[in-house]
Amino acid sequence: MQIQAPRLVLAEAAMDTLFLSYANPELAAEVILGHFESAPHPNLPCMREDGSYNMVADDGQVCGTAPEWGFPLWCCDCIMRRTGNLHWLRRLYPKAAAYLRWWLEHRTDEEGWLVYACSWESGQDVSSRFGPQQTGGTIIEHVRPVDLQASMAQGAAILARWAALLGDESADSFAIETQLDFAAEAAWWQQVADEFTVKTRLMWQDGWFRDYDAAAREWSSQQDTMHLAPVFCGAAGRGHIEQLRSFFAQPPMHSGWTPLSWPPVVMTLVGAAAAANMPLDAAELAYRFIDAAYRSSDSRAVDQHGGIPGVTREYHGVVTTGKWGASDYVNAGIEGYGWGAVSVHLLLRYVLGVREEEADKITVAPALPQALRRVGAVYRVEALPWGDYVLGIACTVRDAKGYTVRVRCERRGMEEATQAIESEEVRQPGKEQICEWEGAWGEGRTLLLPQLTTTS
Repeated sequence: MQIQAPRLVLAEAAMDTLFLSYANPELAAEVILGHFESAPHPNLPCMREDGSYNMVADDGQVCGTAPEWGFPLWCCDCIMRRTGNLHWLRRLYPKAAAYLRWWLEHRTDEEGWLVYACSWESGQDVSSRFGPQQTGGTIIEHVRPVDLQASMAQGAAILARWAALLGDESADSFAIETQLDFAAEAAWWQQVADEFTVKTRLMWQDGWFRDYDAAAREWSSQQDTMHLAPVFCGAAGRGHIEQLRSFFAQPPMHSGWTPLSWPPVVMTLVGAAAAANMPLDAAELAYRFIDAAYRSSDSRAVDQHGGIPGVTREYHGVVTTGKWGASDYVNAGIEGYGWGAVSVHLLLRYVLGVREEEADKITVAPALPQALRRVGAVYRVEALPWGDYVLGIACTVRDAKGYTVRVRCERRGMEEATQAIESEEVRQPGKEQICEWEGAWGEGRTLLLPQLTTTS
């Protein structure tokens, strides 16, 4: 990440490979696997190109990125669900498990709550959530952040599912041997997921998920966009979600930043809205971020904020526009930063509504924002690789209330499919399958590939 000062950072690497996987899933899988396998320590410390460590806490602890910043295991799981590549997963699993175990062993306080050594480790540098700090290296181990507990619940649940997949009889023929007892691994990680789901829910205080200061023995009064992480992570209860619905229309600030400024925060916010079964709200939030990024990236000249056409930026700044001083987002920060392509993910997952369930199962639920619902307009994505298949999806606006969608599926070419599963099995391009239906915005269908038959 970051052309001017190359670094390896897990959050940026995971997010970038997630975005890349929509175009080249094999390359994306290889890149993120290499990140885990080449790391000198289980916590994947942030490193410069010369091998020196980029983030070191004031007490000398070498820091990596926490599991809540960019949700790296969730990003890997999206790639896994789309490719179904168990060979790749068997190599990734031990490193990913070691990563989460490191956090359990080295970043829990005396009562078993997860903490950060410093705010650099959180990715939320010098955030006001963590109290007074001189730099991002200031020790903040007295703060129990709610999004960190939720990300452990999410990550452990992912590892439990991965272990179950790898323990299946169908995995016995893999060439890569392991001494792991996957059944025991699955049970243990599920126990961790359950424990941190309970911990996360215990942090619901006065109608909000709140951080806790163990030194002062008090709950934080601050509301932050990242406090919606329990919803995205699946750690919030139904009652919590109902009380939080109004916050998706007017999200709280993120440590003084507007909620659509930083890509990992945007992923959390938009993903939480979708998880709360509010697809239209998620699409509107995603569209506002995408629109600001696209206006700069697709221009034919350097914009007034210094954005170079075609080059992504670090975050979104806020400017005042128009006679009445309305706020708008513009590209800002360092050029060529590691996560500038987040719009690709937001567009496909939350606007077009294409979501991976398994390698041979997808959900398509278009939720175009109001600004794009011009009757008769057609929006399409073509040659979208999906496991052994390639998809074409076209969404036509019928009216303000609904759409017509057409999905096309065929097998990928022999060479592509072979590379995708690291196998010598011969696969020939198959017959094209097509399905079409009408629906209301935000509603969709779950389809089995390649037949495109509907499943519940």
